Amino acid sequence: MKGDSLFQDAGKIRSWTLILLFGGAAVGEAASLWAPEIQMPLALALIAGIGIQHGALDHILHAHMHGDPEGPLRQSFALPYIASIGIAWLAFEALPSVMLGLFLLISAYHFGMSHLRVDALRAGQRKADGFSGLVLGMAILAPLVTRPDALDVLREFGWDFDPPYGNELLPLQLASLSAALLGAALHRSWRNGILAISGVVLAWFVHDLLLAFALYFALGHAREAFFEEFQERQSVTRDFNRFYLRSLPLSIAFAAIAGVVLWLASDAVLRERAALSFLLAGTLPHIAVIEGWVTARTR
Repeated sequence: MKGDSLFQDAGKIRSWTLILLFGGAAVGEAASLWAPEIQMPLALALIAGIGIQHGALDHILHAHMHGDPEGPLRQSFALPYIASIGIAWLAFEALPSVMLGLFLLISAYHFGMSHLRVDALRAGQRKADGFSGLVLGMAILAPLVTRPDALDVLREFGWDFDPPYGNELLPLQLASLSAALLGAALHRSWRNGILAISGVVLAWFVHDLLLAFALYFALGHAREAFFEEFQERQSVTRDFNRFYLRSLPLSIAFAAIAGVVLWLASDAVLRERAALSFLLAGTLPHIAVIEGWVTARTR
């Protein structure tokens, strides 16, 4: 499968995103009913096969973004990147509630912009509006983070959304209604409101929290981000297979570190919140690089 055939048609990319997200929700519902034991392995496979690779290409994409077509960058990129993960992890441990709010806002912006950039390419435009990206990302994420099981995770970081009248589904119901109404409005203006509806569908029909996030992250965000990143850098597109293989060492390294952190958490050496904080912190340098908020020397 050649890279230059993968990243050419923005309309098809969006169509396949919606097909895969709604199909994934159906698979998630079926798995919860008939094979609940496959939910976590499926989520991990999606994250390992697509999600981690999405971030492991950062060093190559950064090189092309800043004029080093041979990439990847050496220690001028890798060392600050790794150090920033550690700093973000410490910040999560020191100020968990503040960092969680910052993380959700940054992630919503990053997710929304990944879709709006594809929309811009579909319309023959060059730029996407940042505020619109934030709104779209929040509409997609809101149902996923207001599920009862997700609220349990938020409480670990100091956020408490105990709904009145004992209705544990009230936050999810309100978020879903807001996302559906916003999706209808967005579909009239940007023609991408169904993405917001997909977040609602995943939140209601995928019973495993990790699988719900993995389906959106891998089949929605990461796939469309791949398209926009490589469509903009045709020299990368032509060598996609080679560059993908060159990203595997970073993928394996991060997966190994994440595995150690999760193992320490399962062995009660680390608190579960600390392990999750590490995983969240590991995504922030990726967002900063892809959104162009930071640069490293290219020589």
